[in-house]
Amino acid sequence: MMTTRRLAVAALALIALLALPARAQPNLYFNANIYTMDPAQPRVDTMLVEDGLILAIGSNRGVQDSMRQQGIRVVRKIDMGGKTILPGLIDAHGHMISLGAIGLGVLDLRAAASYEDMVNIVRDRASHVPAGTWIIGRGWDNESWADKRLPHHGALSKAIPDNPVWLSRVDGHAGLANEKAMQLAGVSSAMTSPAGGEIVRDQNRLPTGLFVDNAESVISAVIPEGLTGTAEECILQAQKMCLAAGLTGVHDAGLSPDEVDTYLRLEASGALKIRVYGMVHAKEAPAYFAEHPPYDGFKLTVVSAKAYMDGAMGSRGAWLMAPYADRPTGPEGQPYTGLQVSQPAEIEALVRDGLAHNYTVCTHAIGDRANREVLNAYARAINDWQPVTPADATPRRYQWFTSADARLRVEHAQLLSFDDVPRFAAMGVIASMQPTHCTSDMRWVDARVGEERARGAYAWASLLKSGAHLAFGSDFPVESENPFLGIYAAVTRENLDGEPAGGFHPEQRVTREEALRAYTIEAAYAAFWDERVGSLEANKLADFIVIDRDVMTCDAREIADTKVLETYSYGELVYRAE
Repeated sequence: MMTTRRLAVAALALIALLALPARAQPNLYFNANIYTMDPAQPRVDTMLVEDGLILAIGSNRGVQDSMRQQGIRVVRKIDMGGKTILPGLIDAHGHMISLGAIGLGVLDLRAAASYEDMVNIVRDRASHVPAGTWIIGRGWDNESWADKRLPHHGALSKAIPDNPVWLSRVDGHAGLANEKAMQLAGVSSAMTSPAGGEIVRDQNRLPTGLFVDNAESVISAVIPEGLTGTAEECILQAQKMCLAAGLTGVHDAGLSPDEVDTYLRLEASGALKIRVYGMVHAKEAPAYFAEHPPYDGFKLTVVSAKAYMDGAMGSRGAWLMAPYADRPTGPEGQPYTGLQVSQPAEIEALVRDGLAHNYTVCTHAIGDRANREVLNAYARAINDWQPVTPADATPRRYQWFTSADARLRVEHAQLLSFDDVPRFAAMGVIASMQPTHCTSDMRWVDARVGEERARGAYAWASLLKSGAHLAFGSDFPVESENPFLGIYAAVTRENLDGEPAGGFHPEQRVTREEALRAYTIEAAYAAFWDERVGSLEANKLADFIVIDRDVMTCDAREIADTKVLETYSYGELVYRAE
């Protein structure tokens, strides 16, 4: 007997199918420069699309022959004038609601050149809102300031005394609160730091206003909901931004059940144009697994949970095997190796429970110790696991996991011991990584962990050489949602000024084809979408983009300047540059 929830999901899926575009005349795209990501024919010039599907692709003559065989005589011919077509790019790790919130008015602090600059941005906002109104911002990066010290709330509290303020660091793993916000949260000198977090204190043991990792919840718990727009408004705004950047798919890393329901409503109405792989927050995942079967709809897929093992390296919350080179001791004088925000046994239990319900798990791990512990937990969970197929389940590829195909993932995998690199391939674990993290963080990585350990930072080439699946993303809005910045970073390991010449640890650069694969077919594989999207092949969905240059042959620096001219999702034009 179907539960009420399953009936609702079935109804939504039916409505989504009814919302599909009506049958239309086939479109023949010819005189194009098409990179397919299909090894059988990697570069072609003609593609035939009908009703959202690729009917044929190859040489013009070959496609014409296929048309005759299929009895297709009338088509709409589109001369591409030699323009480059790529499979729709997929960001394997982003945060749609946070990105949309910036688009809807959350203070974007990524351009703040100093603490003083950041305070002035907040002061300006405060002058336009009533006293007592919360001011929320994100994106500040002390490592880009001349004074790289983490800020103290003093200047912020003096400049904005009447409005509570919460400003998230660029990595999202630390935030700065002013005095008003701390008063509302009941913060005092006697308050202790929660497990897996730190309330940073000054030499007098008074809170500095900085809250790291699990301690961020002290402030977030008192911030009213809805300040940054509804979930639906944020998703739609982020969708607009992503489609303009050439993204036809996003893995949304961390959703509440209510946010999943928002996505379901958008999918059912036809408003969801971008393909979304949603990960349920780990803290809510066990109950969600028990109450909801895995969902694989027209645009939305929910078959995974998102867990955390540690924090971020920028805020010194990544969990390391040895102490930080630039902070060897903690506040009590003990060796400081970062923050463990979950127990390995909790990750193991989540994986076991997830796989038993036909869900998989994606775990945030940045430090070398965090990555090792996640791999160990995964190994224990799949060691004695036997897959089962529920009798009442609709057949889906993800319901026949094997230990090599559960597609467990490590999100970020930023710092690895070389002893752990081959374990990804051996265990079938996907490394979901973000190339622009490398070019943003390379300024201080050596200082954080020392030159020797830094050799294992952002080790893309080593992972690929070992045979691991490597999916690329951005972690937007930590970094830009523009995937061409990621492709440029992956193939050069240089910033936009070409520094350092030759790249940061250049032995870890990847080729353009490898980078493009990581944003297409490998990102599709990580979402169980590889049989439908990720490459341009006959019988796959017509998710593709048209760009203004050949990113596979142009000067490497020009990759970063690529402009998206058109974006197609399921054959539908969903973005065109003005």
